[in-house]
Amino acid sequence: MTEKIEQRTVLAFSLLTDALILWAAMNVAALTRTHTLVYLDSLWLLHRDQAVCVGLYLAAIFLANGYHPGRITDRFDSMYFACIGLGCMAAVILGATRLMPEGVLAISGRELTIGPVLAGLAFVLWRYQLGSIASRFASLHRSYHVIGPEAQSRRIAEAINEKSDVLADARCVTLAELQAQLEQAEMEGRPDPFFGMEAIIAGVEATREESLKALEFCENRFGRTYLYPTLDDLLFFRRSKLMAIAGIPLIEVANRQFFAPYVYLKRGVDIASAAAGLLLALPIGVAAAIAIKCMSPGPIFYTQERMGLQGRPFRLYKFRTMIPEAEAKTGPVWASANDDRITPVGRFLRKHRIDEIPQLLNVLKGDMSLIGPRPERPHFHREFCAQWPLFERRLAVRPGVTSLSHVLGSYDSDPADRLRYDLIYISSLSLLTDMKILVATIRVVLGAKGAQ
Repeated sequence: MTEKIEQRTVLAFSLLTDALILWAAMNVAALTRTHTLVYLDSLWLLHRDQAVCVGLYLAAIFLANGYHPGRITDRFDSMYFACIGLGCMAAVILGATRLMPEGVLAISGRELTIGPVLAGLAFVLWRYQLGSIASRFASLHRSYHVIGPEAQSRRIAEAINEKSDVLADARCVTLAELQAQLEQAEMEGRPDPFFGMEAIIAGVEATREESLKALEFCENRFGRTYLYPTLDDLLFFRRSKLMAIAGIPLIEVANRQFFAPYVYLKRGVDIASAAAGLLLALPIGVAAAIAIKCMSPGPIFYTQERMGLQGRPFRLYKFRTMIPEAEAKTGPVWASANDDRITPVGRFLRKHRIDEIPQLLNVLKGDMSLIGPRPERPHFHREFCAQWPLFERRLAVRPGVTSLSHVLGSYDSDPADRLRYDLIYISSLSLLTDMKILVATIRVVLGAKGAQ
């Protein structure tokens, strides 16, 4: 508990100093228009606009993971991600103010340009020093566990420990030792022994299976996990995040906190979009319900148990597209593109994805997200997990109404290919990725490419 308090204190200090830098930069920028300040009705209006901008800049830095403990203690990451968040929000604010009527804002476009530039320069100087200060606290000190062949892992650990400017320590350890430490801590009721630590997997070609086991353990326990790549690995990681620690080339392969800030933004977007989508789709939904009732006996809606976030089951809603009791004789089976159980109306609904509209209710309830891996039935989930252990990782995020496999695959895509799409999505989860999938979904719906 003491470590968490210490960590939160340092993060709060970082947030406060950033706010002071931004506030000072905005006020210095205001001095560039000294000859027009006297014409303001009230300086309070100017300070109001400055305070709003500072709040938005801080929010952007937070979303860019600029307050992640692992990045604050890294001198380069600390200033890089702070400047990235600041720059992106500055561009958004400047663009938005151009669309506002004249006289609404007391702050000028010049201040919105000069202020972030001054703050960015100050961040470069301050956050470089902040990395040194923060790393001296035990809860924020960068600590690496190097896993792999003894000779390889020892060389990497010694290089990190001997570099005085790295501000970190490292030790060699085996996967069995890590598992034993975790079990011992759980038995004694102690907190996570790997809290705030990072792992480096030093694999070689002959230990590929061991490296995969280590990765599976590390990505669930450590904040960030790196791979010391073999020469052959580099052929497969050409565009991955390459970095160096003590001169050792590493590739970041797992980050438990990578998309945490975006998850909260994503949930807010889901709620707003689902509510708007239900209103806009109401006429289409009513027409679909009438068509289903008139053309086929049975209920309008179809509900089915699916696996949700972290394996929690929920009831998924869809417009019924098959004959009633379609699986009464066969049991759970996959639907094919030319499945004779699909009704004529159902075929049209599937082709245009109209059958998915009721799932917006699942989004509002929190069972699903607009975008994510398609939720699987428990029967098939168990079957696929037995065949492909990585299938379990799909439960790390909320399932979605649409997904990467939906826009690039089809209803009858091979399950292994769906898994590939889903793992690619989870590893690259971001606002930009979701926007691309959303636009592609609209293209698929309008192009009637539902069941290829």
